[in-house]
Amino acid sequence: MHIKDSELTTTLSAQLGEKLEAAAYARLNTALSPARMLTPLGNYLVARPAARSAARKITDATDVPMDAAMVLGITADALHVWKADPMLNQVHDHLGSVPLSRITGLRVEGGRTWQDVRIILDDGNEITLQARGEIHAIASAYDQRGAGA
Repeated sequence: MHIKDSELTTTLSAQLGEKLEAAAYARLNTALSPARMLTPLGNYLVARPAARSAARKITDATDVPMDAAMVLGITADALHVWKADPMLNQVHDHLGSVPLSRITGLRVEGGRTWQDVRIILDDGNEITLQARGEIHAIASAYDQRGAGA
């Protein structure tokens, strides 16, 4: 479904049947990510397949559902992940969630449109990605509930 950044939280809350504090489009970066800047074909034929492969490896290693591009949404007790296409503002299937008790840190670095995000897990694994929109609201909601609580 087509969802603008400003409508992600309310639309996905209704779909989930649970109140999302915030939601944002996100994407994984790989060594081939600069290909997305060439043309849409560079994104879909080079960057996206490489990121999807990296996402599978992250999911296998951490049990955190990931895809090349996704929407992250935070509730009172979990970080939810949907498969998405940020370029077209499309949100697809709900991939799953990770309990906030497994996350020991969620940090957002400054940036222009896309900000760097680090999700630190209780087993020491770190997931690095980029997100736009309300990613600072997700980090704030996480910080307000307390790390590892």
